[in-house]
Amino acid sequence: MSVVDVAGAPDAHQLVLAFADDELCVGQNLAWWIAVGPFLEEDLALTSISQDELGHARALFGLLSDDIDELAYGRQPHEYRSAHLTELPCRDWGETLVRHFLYDTAESIRWAALADSSWEALGAVARRALAEERSHLRHASGLLSRLLRTESGCSQLLPLFDQFVPMACELFDLPPRCDADGLVAAGVMSRPVSEQRVEWQATVDEALAQAGHQPQWPAHRDEPLPASGRAGGRSPHFAALHAEMVEVLSIDASAVW
Repeated sequence: MSVVDVAGAPDAHQLVLAFADDELCVGQNLAWWIAVGPFLEEDLALTSISQDELGHARALFGLLSDDIDELAYGRQPHEYRSAHLTELPCRDWGETLVRHFLYDTAESIRWAALADSSWEALGAVARRALAEERSHLRHASGLLSRLLRTESGCSQLLPLFDQFVPMACELFDLPPRCDADGLVAAGVMSRPVSEQRVEWQATVDEALAQAGHQPQWPAHRDEPLPASGRAGGRSPHFAALHAEMVEVLSIDASAVW
């Protein structure tokens, strides 16, 4: 399959759309922490990460449409493909840290699988994103490691891992009827999502091993559940998040990203 064919393939578009929606939702949610972080360093770090994730979303949307604003903000809720984990508000800092670690660990693996994509523009976006993801992951891993050495850190964070892990697995689901093997065969991805998920789980297990904790991993599935984010089912938090996203457009319809 040629590069042109890959760039126009519906399955490749669905893969990119789901990733872009994840980045959009996470970036928007992290923006809430601007000026309200628990201490100055975290305020600055989460603000920077929010900007990076929104930048990644914009770059991915730009692969799919010339009208980035319409694609990002003009769809109906059922047309979004974001994983439910990314839609959570996470207004508690512990919740934000746990999602930050789970998401950015997954994100690094997902980007790496696209870095040598036969869709050349997608590969270029992935390589740029990977450079930023390294700092995101260092931030999340460093904080988590230090906190899991303390009794209070374990008591607050480990239950959140048990709560978030089932939702986080959806990050490695593809939208319905996407041909995972076909995406690998066409060179869009270098590895199947099932292999990516195995690597991610091992990374999370290793991080939690220092606290003697083993999360309960749900079984892998080939197709997303009907109510899942990948299938168009929105979480109870999406409406408020989307209203936040389009707040500027509701004031000035001529505004652009």
